[in-house]
Amino acid sequence: MDELAALLAAKRLSEAEELVEANARRTPGRADVFLAAGRQAFKAGEPRLAAEWLRRAAELLPRDPEPPHERGLALLELGDVGLAAHAQAQALALDPDHIGARAQRAAALEALGDDDGAARELSELLSRTGPQPALQARLGGLREAARRAAHRSLLGSPAARLERSPFVQPAFARAAVQPLISFRAPFAELQIDADGRGLIRRLTLLFDSMDASLARTDLSYGGTTEDEHGRRVPLDEFTAAATIFLANALGIEPERSRRLLRYLMTPECGLGPLSFAQARAGWVIDESHSARRYGLFVEGERR
Repeated sequence: MDELAALLAAKRLSEAEELVEANARRTPGRADVFLAAGRQAFKAGEPRLAAEWLRRAAELLPRDPEPPHERGLALLELGDVGLAAHAQAQALALDPDHIGARAQRAAALEALGDDDGAARELSELLSRTGPQPALQARLGGLREAARRAAHRSLLGSPAARLERSPFVQPAFARAAVQPLISFRAPFAELQIDADGRGLIRRLTLLFDSMDASLARTDLSYGGTTEDEHGRRVPLDEFTAAATIFLANALGIEPERSRRLLRYLMTPECGLGPLSFAQARAGWVIDESHSARRYGLFVEGERR
């Protein structure tokens, strides 16, 4: 591994990748090659390479919780907090007593916006480790944050509140009341399913054309992101609308809902539904019109 360490230190990453691939081809223990390389890359401050090599190791060592756990650390370093939480869940499926995986999953879920899920993981961790004042204080903070999010969430609130929300006001106008309450924007339809008391139990955002919205600049919500040169540039219409939709539906901050959206768009997440923040979220595909429409839904979790 000395040669690999030297290549990583010199930032000769293409050569480092070629070296690892060559070693894996000629070594019977390919899993060990990828595992050692992943650890070396993470230590050298190359989380992208670390995540990829540790993914390869996890595939070759399907009963070992360490590769997915360590891959989760690399993914968290990259800012892919949804995938980091997913990787730690894989490690915990193999070893429910893995203290590191449970602690890291709690951290990833908190960064993702799921304070309720993070609190459950931390509570489970404390049941295994025994009392720890610092973790118990953090658990109390997570539970309070989860309560605040549930209070802010549109789910369970009167449908009339929706028209005043920061999601509807900039772009949507009421379109129908029956059979579902719906609102229209120039680029999408918002459907609301309420219970017999008029409380929102499901929100569905359907884009007229997801591809077109991805290609257009956001003109409704003022969202921005950083380009490769560090400059602030406008978000596309889909990302801005989906971010504010998830933030308001779940009662979480836009920064965290952006991370959730990023995870929802990964192959690992699939179509859902994903249990998240005392709710369920995922993708919908609507084929009731002449053109297929794609969108997102959030609904109260059945308990």
